[in-house]
Amino acid sequence: MQKTAIIAEYNPFHNGHLFQAKTARLETGAEAVIAVMSGQFTQRGEPAAFDKWSRARAAIETGAIDLVIELPTRYGVQRADRFASAAVAIAERVGCQTLSFGSESGDATAICQAASADVESTPAYRQAFQEALQSGKSPAKASSEAFSALYPAFDLTLPNNILAYHYAKAARTIQLHTVERLGAGYHDTGLADVMSATGVRAHYLEEGIVRAVPLATRALFRQRTMAHWSTYWPVLQYKLRTTPQPVLDELVGIDASLSPRLIEAGLEPTFERALGQLQTRRYTRTAIQRALVSVLIHFQRSELPDRFDDVPYVRPLAFNGVGRLVLKDIKKTVPLLSKYHPDLAFEARVTEAYRLPLGDESLREHVQTPQFIDSK
Repeated sequence: MQKTAIIAEYNPFHNGHLFQAKTARLETGAEAVIAVMSGQFTQRGEPAAFDKWSRARAAIETGAIDLVIELPTRYGVQRADRFASAAVAIAERVGCQTLSFGSESGDATAICQAASADVESTPAYRQAFQEALQSGKSPAKASSEAFSALYPAFDLTLPNNILAYHYAKAARTIQLHTVERLGAGYHDTGLADVMSATGVRAHYLEEGIVRAVPLATRALFRQRTMAHWSTYWPVLQYKLRTTPQPVLDELVGIDASLSPRLIEAGLEPTFERALGQLQTRRYTRTAIQRALVSVLIHFQRSELPDRFDDVPYVRPLAFNGVGRLVLKDIKKTVPLLSKYHPDLAFEARVTEAYRLPLGDESLREHVQTPQFIDSK
């Protein structure tokens, strides 16, 4: 069976995602389109707008996706290279021949050439990177600036290009296919028929109106409460005010220079006020948000995976008839988790942290099983 993977967050699934998935199916000749999707928190360190099961179900209901597999939180709330390594490894493990993704460049050859140039291994890159760090830039900014200075043919400052580059670096057996990003960029909050996920969420929070999404996603906004950081601020305030600094220092993304600033920020009345206090050239919004996810779920450095290209299991969240055939085909060689298992203990903790401020008893990890949706 010809299988194409898409690495996604669907936060939420919008018209741009629909276009990309349909184009990927057509251009790669896919009999099955499989989404490897982040769970309750996103790569950039935000609570997902809706829980992972609801987002997976909506993706299947659009008819564009046949199977949604979870990217576990320990791998998903990470910098781009680690995120990409884990997601690509899952896609290859379930036998996908092609990985399709959106990018600003729309040119898979250029992306592969940039990845194969191996710029980061050169002394010139290491020197430029260190100089940028010493000037006060964040590691991510220092890396992109150093890369661009040495390889100007590819813009590594654009969000989707960054992920595309790391997908190409991580790929071993899978072929790359890209669709030029349609409409708004990731951070664009303007109104259009195709909006970014950020724009969809922002417009809903400001106006109470849902735009630029399929019917399945529109239903989510009617049926469920949209999660956002403000919902979690009271819990975070409690944790930041009561967790000893040495304990904070042991959490992923936090060090002895950030922890006292986090404790101080916990005195702020709102999440946005706290974030404004914490952001610096060194600590970007994304870095701070990931650190706050670590606080919320108590993600200790000792719990980091030994390798990010070796996820120990595959967990389906939702599937249709085609997806069922894929699962039947791969279960002989891939460890599938369809029911609660001790390997999911970390995810259970994450889900409790996610669902409790929402007051949603239905989201308990222990009672969830993969959802079959007849989307045809």
